[in-house]
Amino acid sequence: MDLDFWEQRWNQNQIAFHLPEVNPYLGEYWHNFNVPENSQIFIPLCGKSLDLAWFASQAYSVLGVECSEKAIREFFLEQNLEIQTGQLKKFKAYNSVNIKLLQGDFFKLDRQILKDVSIVYDRASLIALPDKMRQKYVELLSQTLPDTAEIFLITLDYNQDHMPGPPFSVNHDEVIRLYQSHYKIELIHEDDVINNHQKFKERGLNRLVERVYRIS
Repeated sequence: MDLDFWEQRWNQNQIAFHLPEVNPYLGEYWHNFNVPENSQIFIPLCGKSLDLAWFASQAYSVLGVECSEKAIREFFLEQNLEIQTGQLKKFKAYNSVNIKLLQGDFFKLDRQILKDVSIVYDRASLIALPDKMRQKYVELLSQTLPDTAEIFLITLDYNQDHMPGPPFSVNHDEVIRLYQSHYKIELIHEDDVINNHQKFKERGLNRLVERVYRIS
């Protein structure tokens, strides 16, 4: 599950994890966070998510990190946005009006880069990582984010014996274990959505629970 794995997925267009629309949970639950306009939203492992453009349209400043140059360039091309490129520490930076995407290794981020982040939007980051990397991921967030930053977290929970991942199964107990040392955890939504996902049924799943958390 290194950078080469994800770059290969993008280069071979194996991107079933990419949603062709804005995540509906944003419309349903974003109001729970009361984020002022012009705040910086951080989206780790962002790919070319349409959620990036949604946040920008809501007058937020968007910061994303992604290892695939292909994903980043496709995002700006599909959104018809002009970009300027530069360097930010160990990352190549792609800048548009209020969107900055950093190409490189998430684990090379530091406190200075994330100093203005108000909230982390994690739809497909934690669940993209195998179990040993998830602890490292949460530790980096806790060490580099401002103390006031919150996390909008979305997880999937299923029988991983039937589907190895990614995306990986992260149950409620694991969320508690990962975050409770540093954060307050509030579960704001839980639903079994297996009937909406025929491709997962075909892979042998009979339950697929999505959960939405506010972590602060």
